[in-house]
Amino acid sequence: MHRRLFASEAAVRAALDAYAIEGSPVIELPVDQVRGLVAGAQQDLRDFLGLAETWAEQHLPTHATAVTAGLARAWDLAPAP
Repeated sequence: MHRRLFASEAAVRAALDAYAIEGSPVIELPVDQVRGLVAGAQQDLRDFLGLAETWAEQHLPTHATAVTAGLARAWDLAPAP
């Protein structure tokens, strides 16, 4: 499976070319919109990490720190304050 990402100052074009065939569908978004989408996804992950930390503290108290740290590492996020 091939993924292609092209960026210019104005737009980002992304294509998933599962069969390496030209003409695969392409998504084109303005750079500012991509930045907003990425920032939103990062915030969603941080919010989920906070919920996961609370859940782990309640259900896995002896492993909560390790679980939370593992998720934070996997998503390249700092643990919730």
